[in-house]
Amino acid sequence: MMKSNPIRVIGVTMGDVVNMPAASVKYGYLFTAVAQHLSLIQTIDANLTGWNRWLNALLTFHPQRYHWQQRFYKNILAFHRRSQAVSNQISQLKQQADVVLQVGVMFDACWPPNQLPSVIYTDYTSYLSAQKPTVGRSPLSPKQRQTWFNLERQAYQRAAHICTRSQMACHSIIEHYGIPSNKITVVGGGVNFPSLPVLEPRQTDGPPTALFIGNDFYRKGGDLVLAAFAQVRKQIPDAQLLFLTRDPIPLDLLQEGVYCCPSSWSRDKIINLFHQADLFVLPSRLETWGDVLLEAMAFGLPCIGVADDAMTEIIEHEQTGLLVQPENIDELARAIMQLMSDPTIRKQYGSAARRRVEMHFTWDHVAERLAEILGPVVNAAKREIS
Repeated sequence: MMKSNPIRVIGVTMGDVVNMPAASVKYGYLFTAVAQHLSLIQTIDANLTGWNRWLNALLTFHPQRYHWQQRFYKNILAFHRRSQAVSNQISQLKQQADVVLQVGVMFDACWPPNQLPSVIYTDYTSYLSAQKPTVGRSPLSPKQRQTWFNLERQAYQRAAHICTRSQMACHSIIEHYGIPSNKITVVGGGVNFPSLPVLEPRQTDGPPTALFIGNDFYRKGGDLVLAAFAQVRKQIPDAQLLFLTRDPIPLDLLQEGVYCCPSSWSRDKIINLFHQADLFVLPSRLETWGDVLLEAMAFGLPCIGVADDAMTEIIEHEQTGLLVQPENIDELARAIMQLMSDPTIRKQYGSAARRRVEMHFTWDHVAERLAEILGPVVNAAKREIS
């Protein structure tokens, strides 16, 4: 099909969007939409490879897997080496492209010798992560954190424009990094499915079923969900909870009525869980955006989140779901019981949630907004050259 915009784009992200299931789910649908609106030349995986990857793993080793993973990705040496490797690849392709679309700020696509203009698309900042140290997403020492912060700010400064998923991230980049507001645009995010699902009538005569999906058990509030659900079961004995996580569940948490599901990036398995559920719950301690909330809303599920981070920009309280205060198990339990006890409200909120996704949160919408931004960026770069 004829491209609506002939701008030639190089995409760069953390992960191989073709061969890595996690990257394919998290970023593949974005780049598919970009390719439909622009000319996508190539997608570069910014992950370290070869001996650089092995050395990085050795230097950042930690006996606990989660902390090792955070240290592996968030360290100064890795930022430098990713940036250099990405820039070298971009330099080899620069005659074929007009602009770079960088996803995330785990590297700097404008690292010399790259000469193409770059637009950053991101969902969070290291400053915001550092405000919640107990969650483990900020593994750096104070000195290292400042160095990383400076590298991140330099990437923002070098970029021709910055796009964010949320107002929260936009405000952080302005307030904490000193980037002018006219250089930043909020473009939102989309649902990580090939197309929006066809909604089917939900049965209301079975046991009310909540769904939790959170690979990072603690960060996503898995312990809070289990503690709240134990209260729910006292009032609604036949209540069920579908519970998907990658991490081990502490043995001291009650699991009556809880059906544990193995972690999976399979879209078919996740779709099956959404079809079985009546509502979705995600009381995250740190949520960079909320992809899974959009997925649940696309299936017409009312969502329960917390009044924190970008969840307040996705869930409309008492319109598409409910927002509770962070770490408040009693309030979370009441919210679950409220939705489980009222099929009419569930249907009302769920229908409104689906409409909200259709109107605001598809990758096609995001790609259209990105195309509107990349056009002027490319034109400005051409004027500078001429």
